[in-house]
Amino acid sequence: MKKFFLITLLFFFLGCYNDERLKINELNFSDLNQKSILKNKIKKTFLISGFDSGLYKENDTISIVEYNRIGKTEKVWRKSLMYSINEEYKYDSLNLETQKIYFTDFKAMFSFRYEFNKDSLVLYKYYTKPSFGFSKEDFTIPAGIFKFNDNGNIVESFEYQNNDYGKGKRLLTKYYYDTSNNLMSKEILYKPSNTDDIAKDSKEITDYYYSNKKLDSATSTFSWTDRENQEQSYTISYIYDDNKLISKSIAMDSLVTYYKHIKY
Repeated sequence: MKKFFLITLLFFFLGCYNDERLKINELNFSDLNQKSILKNKIKKTFLISGFDSGLYKENDTISIVEYNRIGKTEKVWRKSLMYSINEEYKYDSLNLETQKIYFTDFKAMFSFRYEFNKDSLVLYKYYTKPSFGFSKEDFTIPAGIFKFNDNGNIVESFEYQNNDYGKGKRLLTKYYYDTSNNLMSKEILYKPSNTDDIAKDSKEITDYYYSNKKLDSATSTFSWTDRENQEQSYTISYIYDDNKLISKSIAMDSLVTYYKHIKY
């Protein structure tokens, strides 16, 4: 009888046990743009040049971004010097990217799967077939590693650029928050790929600014060392409207790009 009572008590406590560890669908990738696109039901964004250059004329459409119903990027078209660049994305039921197709003068496809470690709060991303030009070893080594804090906010990530050079550059990103969990800064370190003819690291630091707890602007500073070992840099400022959507960007204090958002 005593044994039966202890077993019953054990099952009672097991039934009451609540696993409070974060689940994969609770992870926050701190994609501020995606959140605003979703909230405002944006279907498509046109980027329009506000200046003349060797590649663009004023009022030229230089990029078009299409979104799905949850605000994730679905298609991207960009004007380039030699040919247009197109990208297509697919996602799983958890809104994780499962495929990227990159079109230039040829097509490169990248497919992914994920594994989440609840104890360490690390999400691992792996290449799967079909993917472009990889060896067998590439499918066993993580193509991306995403680390999260106890609040579910991403704090560090590593992944590849994935373009027509194959894996492309390696991106190491670090995220910084204030005490209210607002994203304050994001730092991206670009490491050259084996096929990159510029064997130098480059860096992008984006600072976010809030007014009355509302995102109103951001500034990205790009810096690198050129082939003559000279330090180079430039900045892009982003201005947000009242709906937290980017309304325009200003590169190097004078080159303006306007953002036109179309709703569903």
